[in-house]
Amino acid sequence: MNDSSVDAVDRRLVEALQRDGRATQEELAQAVGLSRVAARSRMLRLLDDGSVTVLGIVHPSVFGLHSYAHVGVQVHGPAAPVAAQISTFDHAAFVSLVAGAYSLVVQVHCPDDATLTAEINRIAALPAVSRTESAVYTEILKDTHVLPQRSTQPLDDVDLDLLRRLQADGRASYADLAHEVGMSISAVRTRVVRLSETGTIHIGARIQPGFFGSDYLSGLSITFGAGREDALTALTALSCVDYFATTLGRCDAICTVTSRSIDEALHDLETIRDIPGVRTVEAFSHLRVVKSLTNKTYPPER
Repeated sequence: MNDSSVDAVDRRLVEALQRDGRATQEELAQAVGLSRVAARSRMLRLLDDGSVTVLGIVHPSVFGLHSYAHVGVQVHGPAAPVAAQISTFDHAAFVSLVAGAYSLVVQVHCPDDATLTAEINRIAALPAVSRTESAVYTEILKDTHVLPQRSTQPLDDVDLDLLRRLQADGRASYADLAHEVGMSISAVRTRVVRLSETGTIHIGARIQPGFFGSDYLSGLSITFGAGREDALTALTALSCVDYFATTLGRCDAICTVTSRSIDEALHDLETIRDIPGVRTVEAFSHLRVVKSLTNKTYPPER
């Protein structure tokens, strides 16, 4: 979509969908001050080319995935074909073309450390890959798309099936979901509401970097010196930090920062560099997200 066709009403509509991807047409119309027909027309236009999608985010542990890593990948030649190939890997949860020290970055989610090692080695063995650098996650401190706590109530096969389907299409109708899982509409509605209210899934809009013309998505690899714990607290509290995890390997932490402009991105980066306890910050810019955590094939069904 051409940036010039995106206006303030579109931004409000996307923000409403980010808060609640299953908001009704009436709720969306009230949020942006338009009629139901006009709001629906705008939403369909935003969703049509894939720059905005409404999908479910589920913590990987729900599917028994407990070992995670962030992999920086350098390639010789064009990076897009390599990113497309890696996006077909079962445990590649996030793949993004970037500018900076790497050609692309990959987030890998696996059931155990042995599978994680094999998946990282698989990426490194690709013919066009010249080098990889990995950081293994030790703790996810902040993720704005996932609630910090969720119910410990066990999930059955129907719950898991609904979660996978909502990962693929967060606005799938209750009627379609009911048909696909073989239950009544009211039973499916009850389950989806429970999964959302307990924080097992968050359904919201996801936008491609730069969609609004000024949004700027940065990834940061951070190392710490003395004062690490205070630095962790300060970083977690920053509103511009969407995702933050401690790691082992090439760096001590990985975070994602969303800024409204290049100037704001520089301000956010300088703010992070100035935090006591932060030793080094290596930044890279996300240019195109090829695969997100909410891809239809992730995680693989068994």
